[in-house]
Amino acid sequence: MAYSHLAAAEVSTWSEEWRHECEIAYLAGLPPPKLSVMLDGVAGSTDREERGIKGVRGEVAVAALRAEIARYRQLTAQ
Repeated sequence: MAYSHLAAAEVSTWSEEWRHECEIAYLAGLPPPKLSVMLDGVAGSTDREERGIKGVRGEVAVAALRAEIARYRQLTAQ
């Protein structure tokens, strides 16, 4: 069990909530230029590795991740 800021409770480290927390924590720790590349990919690239999360999950998922990153930063700054 570990404390999840996003769930505001203890969650199993085997749970989807914890996986999501770890993903958001990682993304929130990236400097802005790297976060942008990670989320949006490299503009104009046809390389599969450089398509970013948007290229895999879509724009709606990236918008949700951006909201969760902002929420996580706010929760952990307190």
